[in-house]
Amino acid sequence: MTKPTLVNSLKRIVNKRGAEALEKAKVDLCSGFSGDDSVSMALRYFAETTLSNALPVFPALISLSCEAAGGRSDKIASIGANILLLAGAADIHDDVIDESPIKSSKRTVFGKYGKDVAILAGDVLLTRGLLQLQKECESIPKEQRERILFLLAKSIFDISRAEALETRMRATDDLSPGPYLDIIDLKSVIPELNMKIGAILGYGNADIVETLGHFGRTFGIVSTVAEEFMDVLEHRELENRIVNRCLPLPYLLALQNSSLRARISPSKKGPLSETRLDEIEREVLNSPEADELMKKMSKLVRTEMQKLADQVEKCKASEELGVLLDSSLQLLLSVKD
Repeated sequence: MTKPTLVNSLKRIVNKRGAEALEKAKVDLCSGFSGDDSVSMALRYFAETTLSNALPVFPALISLSCEAAGGRSDKIASIGANILLLAGAADIHDDVIDESPIKSSKRTVFGKYGKDVAILAGDVLLTRGLLQLQKECESIPKEQRERILFLLAKSIFDISRAEALETRMRATDDLSPGPYLDIIDLKSVIPELNMKIGAILGYGNADIVETLGHFGRTFGIVSTVAEEFMDVLEHRELENRIVNRCLPLPYLLALQNSSLRARISPSKKGPLSETRLDEIEREVLNSPEADELMKKMSKLVRTEMQKLADQVEKCKASEELGVLLDSSLQLLLSVKD
């Protein structure tokens, strides 16, 4: 399957499953914050710029997991919309911490409105998402509601821990991959959370909830590793990460190779020439460490796909989950094509 076909498969499934939730989130922000104050304008900007260009992965995972657990996913779009608000709050705060003015060729809320307004807008999104999610959960049985809210609280804490670790890693210029692997693992709690929420809403038993949750964590890890490789290919992003942020995971791993270290040693002095960035890209992607990482991700996906087939009843949703995970892996492997 070609890279465009893989991307289209991902987009088709995610948009089909998550488009309603995404639209609800956009409408909620645009109608709920119609004033001309800076925070309201920042929230509308986030809805019209960031959300409009986002793939609704998290609501799609809730929908797929709910059906895979044996439930109906046609009435959970509101929960997915509120999860998008919470994820949006994390993204805005993350941009402030990273001092990222631009993402995907568009200004972030931080880049357009500054640090103070961005923090406040993120706080509003977090509060609104939590309150509305709790309200939505009032219509489901108490045990399910309490499990969802407990998992949500734990996930917010894990994401905060990940951000703190990343900040500390930047401050110390730590070039060992161990701490960054921990960060990726912690951040993968979000797709795991969404899969568990879907399974709980689908009245799945404890084993099914754990199985689908683990699938979500694996999906998060593989997707994040794929993005780490893509950042090596995108030279402006690669330069930004060399100068201002943590190095991409394949770069960190390649630096552990004594025969490569001198040739790819990073410099924060910048700007870096295209020739230098080409050299780093070539050495990193062709390193034995990059190959080994791809092999590990391939093995992880094979194990997870078998586990899904063995423990979750075959249905359209489980098949689409398999497509999502396999497509993420194939996108990762296509980096070297």
